[in-house]
Amino acid sequence: MSHGFSTWQLAITPLSPVHIGTGEDYEPTQYVIDGDGLYSFSPEAALRALPEAARADLLRILNGPPTVELLKQVQAFFHRQAERLIPEAEHVIPVLPTIAAEYAERVGKTAQRERERDIINQLRIMRTYGDAATRRPILPGSSLKGAIRTALLDRVNGGASLPPDIKRLPEHKRNVPLQKHLFGYDNFDQDPMRLVQLGDAADVRPSETLGTEIRYAVNRKRQPVTKDGREIAAQAENLRQVVECIPLLRPRAFQGQLSLQELGGLTGPKLPAPELRWTFEELAEACQAFYRPILERELQELGSRGYLDAGWRAAIRQILEAQEHAFSARRAFLLRVGFHSGAESVTLNGVRSIKINMGRDPQTGRTRYEDLPVTKTVWLAAQDIQQRRDLVPFGWVLVEAIPHDQAFADWPVGLTEQGVNEASDEANWRGGIETRRRELRERLDAERARDQAQREATERQVREEAERAARLATLSEQGRQLEGLRTRLEQDRRANLRQAGGELANRLVAVLKEAAESWPAEDCVALADLAEEIYGYIGWPTSKKKRERQAQIQALRQRS
Repeated sequence: MSHGFSTWQLAITPLSPVHIGTGEDYEPTQYVIDGDGLYSFSPEAALRALPEAARADLLRILNGPPTVELLKQVQAFFHRQAERLIPEAEHVIPVLPTIAAEYAERVGKTAQRERERDIINQLRIMRTYGDAATRRPILPGSSLKGAIRTALLDRVNGGASLPPDIKRLPEHKRNVPLQKHLFGYDNFDQDPMRLVQLGDAADVRPSETLGTEIRYAVNRKRQPVTKDGREIAAQAENLRQVVECIPLLRPRAFQGQLSLQELGGLTGPKLPAPELRWTFEELAEACQAFYRPILERELQELGSRGYLDAGWRAAIRQILEAQEHAFSARRAFLLRVGFHSGAESVTLNGVRSIKINMGRDPQTGRTRYEDLPVTKTVWLAAQDIQQRRDLVPFGWVLVEAIPHDQAFADWPVGLTEQGVNEASDEANWRGGIETRRRELRERLDAERARDQAQREATERQVREEAERAARLATLSEQGRQLEGLRTRLEQDRRANLRQAGGELANRLVAVLKEAAESWPAEDCVALADLAEEIYGYIGWPTSKKKRERQAQIQALRQRS
C-alpha cells in the first residue's frame, strides 16, 4: 500500500437542532428583541446609532457603582433605544414569541428575590459556534472528530467493563487512562486518532437562508414521576436554557473533508499500532454501530412518552430508510455533536457510569447520588418552557461521504414540500425584518435631517447674533437704535405680524420724537427711510395721526 492520504468529501445534514458551545453568550447589553427578531450589535454600532444625548445618558449610567442595579439600568437603556439600534444591527436571528415575551417582561428588571438579595435575570442566550465575519454557523472539526473518537473507543472496548487498575481511580481521573488503555498509546504520536484529519464543516446554504435560530432547551424526565397515582412535573423539569442552534432538517447544509493518513506496513515506537489504523469503512461502521442504537432508543422511548414531534419523527424515519443502502455500503453514518447530546452519546458501553442526583436523604438531609448506566432526564428543544409535546432532541447529524474526486448524487429523500415551506417561511420572515429595518432607518434619517437642520439654524442664529453684536459695537447710539428697529421689523415679517399699535410702532414713535430733537442729519434721513418702510408694512395710523407721522418724517428729511 502506498503511503499518503485517502480523502473524503463530507456532506452533513443536521437532523435535529445542533448547538456547539463557544463559552460566549448574547448579552442583553448586546442585543434587543423586537417582534420575532433578535438584533445583535457591537459597541461600535451602538455608538454609531445613538444620538449625543443618549450617549451622554449611557455614560452617566456607566459611571455609577458596579452593582446589580447598574446592570439593570444598562439593560433597560438599550431596550429603550431599540428602534435606533435595529437599523444598525450586524446580525438578526429569529426568535420564538415566548422568548420575545420573556425578554419584554424581564429586561432591566429583577427576576426574583431570594434571601433579600436581588437576583437579576441576565437574559443570556448561549451562542453557537460560527464564522465571525459571515455570522454563518460552523460544525467544528474538533466536535466531529470527538464524536468519531467516542465511537472508535467503544468499538475497541467491545462492551467490556473497566480494567481493575482504572476502576480503582477516582471517577474524574479515569477518562484519559481508559483512552490510552484502549488505543494503546503513551504519547500523542501513538494516538491512532492523529491519523484522522478532519477540518471544520462550513455552512454551504445560500446566504439569504437562516443560519441559526433560538430555542429553549428544557429538561424532561425519561420515566414518569407519579404521586397518588398521577403523573406530576418533577423539579428537574423547571430547568431550562435559551440557546442559539443550527436549524434541523436542512439537507446537506454543511460540507467538510476527512483525510486518513495511510502508513502501509510501517511500524515503530512513534506510530499507532497497525490494528488501530482504520479505513474509512471501519470508521463509518463504528460510528453507525455506536450512534444508531442510541437514536433508535430515543425515537422509541421519547415517542412512547409523547414528547416527540410526530412530523420530525416521521421525517427521521424516512431519511433513515432512504439511507439504508449508504449505511450498509459504509458511505454514510450518524453522529451526535454539541450540547445536550446526552451522557449515553459521550460515554462507552460497558463502562458507562453516570452520577445521578437522587435528592436529599430524609434522615441525614444530605444530597444522595447514585451511579447508573443511563440518565433519568433528557434535554429537548422546545418552543415554550412548559411544553411537553412536539419536542425534538439535540445534536443528531447525518454524515454522507464520497471520495474527493466524485460528486454527490441527488438527495435521496424528498422533503421537497417541507423544504419549500421552510424557504417560504424564511423569506417571509426576512422580508418582514428588512421592511421593519427600512422603515426605522427612514424614520431615523428624517429625524436626523430635522435635527441637523435645527442645529444648522441654531448655529446660523448664533453666528448672526455674534455678527450683529460686533456690528452694534461699532455703531453710534443712533445707529444702534436704527439697527434695533430693523431687527424688530424682520422678526415681525417672519412671524407675519402686523400691529399698527404694537411694540414696533410704539418704539418707532419714541425714536421719531428723540431724533427730531437731537439726531445728526445723516441718521435722520436713514430713520425717515426706515419709518416709511415700517409703516408701509404695518399700516399707517388713523388719518390725523398719519398726517402727524408723515410731517415728522418730512421734517427729518429737511434737516439734511
